[in-house]
Order: sequence, then C-alpha cells, then structure tokens
Amino acid sequence: MIKILNVNKTLRDRKAKGPITSSQLFLGKSYSYHPQGLLSEDIFGIYGSPERRINISWINLNCRIIHPVIFDILSKRIERKIVQVLSGEKSFRFDESGALIEDEDGEIVGITSFINNIDKWKMRKSDDIDTDRNKIIRVIEKFIKSGEFFIDKLIVVPPDYRPVQIKEETGEVMSDELNNLYQKIIMLSNQLTHVSGALFDILSYRMQMNLRDLNELVRQRVSKKSGIIRRLMLGNRVDFSARTVITPNPNLELGTTGIPFRIICQIFEPYIIYGLTNSPNSKNIPGEFYEEVKKFLGKETELEIV
Repeated sequence: MIKILNVNKTLRDRKAKGPITSSQLFLGKSYSYHPQGLLSEDIFGIYGSPERRINISWINLNCRIIHPVIFDILSKRIERKIVQVLSGEKSFRFDESGALIEDEDGEIVGITSFINNIDKWKMRKSDDIDTDRNKIIRVIEKFIKSGEFFIDKLIVVPPDYRPVQIKEETGEVMSDELNNLYQKIIMLSNQLTHVSGALFDILSYRMQMNLRDLNELVRQRVSKKSGIIRRLMLGNRVDFSARTVITPNPNLELGTTGIPFRIICQIFEPYIIYGLTNSPNSKNIPGEFYEEVKKFLGKETELEIV
C-alpha cells in the first residue's frame, strides 16, 4: 500500500559517489562544474556521457526528518497534528494509550523530542481491523521498527533529468526547478551543522518542509498529464490509429457506429494505397510512386509495375 525508497540501500546498490556538499553549480565565474556540486563530473560522469543519465548521488541532511512520502500520508490521513508537533508551534504529550495530546507542559516540543519519544507513540486505529486507516498504520509501524521512518540523506537524481541551460547572449544560467530545491536543501544542511537546541529544531522542520516540496514536485512531474509517464510513454499512439470524440447521431441504428471518412482513410491508409496501386487504373501512376509505395508498405509486398 505504501512504497518508499530505502535511501541507504539504494545508494549502496547503485555504488553512488558523493556526497554533494556545495550549492554552487559552477566554479566561481567560470562554467566549469563544481567538483562537489549538483553537476559535478567527478560524481556524475563527464558532460555528454551516458553516465549522467544513470549515476545518482546524495545530500547529507545533517538532521533526521520523517520520510517525505510517509509525512505526506501522515499529515493528510492519519495524524494532522504532526505538523504542529514538528514545528514546535504547540506542546504535546503522550497519554496512557500513546495518543498525542496537546499540553502546555508537554515534553514533545519540536522534532528532536518527537524522535526521542517515538517508541511511545500509538496512532489511533479504527474499530474495524480491515479499514484502510488501520492498514496504513500497520505499515507505518513497520517502518518505525525497521528504521525507515526517518531519513538523514536525500537521493539526488542524475543531472540529465534536471538540465541547466546558459544563454549565449547574456550568459544567464537557466536552471531546472529541481536544482533550485536541491540548492536550498544543501544550504540548509550546511547551516544545521552550526546550530543546536531550539534553533536546530526550527531548521530541521524547515528541512522537512523543503523535502515535502521536493516530493510534490517529483510527483507532479511523474503523474500529471504533462508528466514523464503520460508524455513519453502513454502519450504515443499506435501507427494507423485515430482519436476522436464520441457524439450521438439519431440517424444511426442501435448497435451501429459511424466513423468519419477522414478517420477511415487514416486507419486503412496502407490498404487504400495497396488497392490503388493494384487497380485497373494503376497504369496512370508514375513508376517512381511504386518504389515509394514499396518502402511504405514493406519490402515483403511485391507490386507489379505496369
């Protein structure tokens, strides 16, 4: 029901190089890729090579946050108070049943205290064991026990899927929105190494929100009408097919479908051409046309040139 990417296992299996530590794309004012940056040739491979479509890397977050996929489900379907808990906006405690209860003197204030008390947390389940809510909670509980509930690294996708363009006239750098989010995360992770206490919790919550935005951007690129799957895979049509709108026609009998003449010609184009070139009137067709017809219909089709 809930599938998440195991970050450490994925990085290990892919033998990823990294981490990425610099938010700079280029070295100084040059257009040479920064060796520790998001476009690094040391990490992702030489520019123009196939490796730049395959190699991944990672960013050390320097804090622990809830996996963005789990956080999205938690905040929308299971525990809406989780945002207030992590932000430190209000104080909470766990009651005897393990439920989160708002309390001015509660010990749960911010993400650090939530992580330290995660074992006490029991999400409220429905009376019916087989409800979707209960199924989701059981999966989340497994993630907590396995250590996959929190992450401290972020996978960085290959550069070819987040391109950077440079305008020749002005030298202006046009960067993919995904790079912009990665840069924000890197700068924030560097800040987290120099703070502690309440400020650390505030920046950790900001990191949680940045990864939420990143997760939403990736989902839009994959799932929307203009996304990768529909645009590059499902958007392709079969040869000699057509697409049209279904409309009623009172002149048609029941069980009968009318197809526009133009679409009929499009669907049966190979048959029409074959019929024309083998008809009694084919003697009026230039010989050069037959050669093109052979290429169009396939070499296995032998036409007798009159």
